[in-house]
Amino acid sequence: MSILNDIGRKLGEVAEDAADKAKDMAEIAKLKAEIAIERKKIKEGYIELGKIYFDQIKNTNQIPEMEICGKIKDSMSKIADLESKIEDIKY
Repeated sequence: MSILNDIGRKLGEVAEDAADKAKDMAEIAKLKAEIAIERKKIKEGYIELGKIYFDQIKNTNQIPEMEICGKIKDSMSKIADLESKIEDIKY
């Protein structure tokens, strides 16, 4: 009977480890999705910045790019934080 208990305990440990791995993988997938969203925001910011820069050069000397640069920097910072969380989960 001791062998059956050992087998049962080992199976329980394996199942628990598998559940933990699945949870980690789900969290990583969620974080990667958030990273993709932030990268999209960066691309949109680059496009917007390019349009503004063109208009600035074409018409005036104003500097409206600062707000867009702030958005891009915020998204880059968020991506770095999310990637750090992924590394923490992996290890």
